[in-house]
Amino acid sequence: MRSVNLSLAVLVVLLGRGRTNAETVVINEFMATNQSTVADEDGDYSDWIELFNASESPVDLNGWHLSDRPDDLTRWTFPSVTLEMGQYLVVFASGKDRSDPLGEMHTNFRLSTDGEYLGLILPDGITPANEFVPAYPPQEPDVPFALGLFPDGMDGNRTVFLTPTPRAPNVPEPSSFALLAMGALGLAACAWRKRRR
Repeated sequence: MRSVNLSLAVLVVLLGRGRTNAETVVINEFMATNQSTVADEDGDYSDWIELFNASESPVDLNGWHLSDRPDDLTRWTFPSVTLEMGQYLVVFASGKDRSDPLGEMHTNFRLSTDGEYLGLILPDGITPANEFVPAYPPQEPDVPFALGLFPDGMDGNRTVFLTPTPRAPNVPEPSSFALLAMGALGLAACAWRKRRR
């Protein structure tokens, strides 16, 4: 039953859209039910969002935003922090609202385990670099839903990941769930749209 529920969830998560080519930063993986995967600096197992710089140059995230509300795309704003080419960055969605570029960053919101909007927004405050609309699917404890990009951040083979890999490359698994989900990608791929320029 769990694999069936997760397989259906894949179709929903693939409704995420955004620029998935090698020109931007993407939401590479996230978890709304972190119970043991990665602790923050306070020792809390907070929700987390992993970004990946898929471009061929460093990106200063100053003024970029993360939001869980489609009607408030500037909900949390990044400080001036540079994400190097091929680098990962984990932002905790803890509600602690911390934006020190020299420490761990925490949004002023948490992620809903029931599923909700999630977007990475460009500095203009209106253009999504990457977003899950209308919502990502409900999550189970320590079961991540990645963007489905493999290799990381590239517009290559889309897949899902059962093993969380914050701050590290996504690794596809030859599980029955992953294989079933990959078969569903053909049906859902048309819903994964690049942002129009």
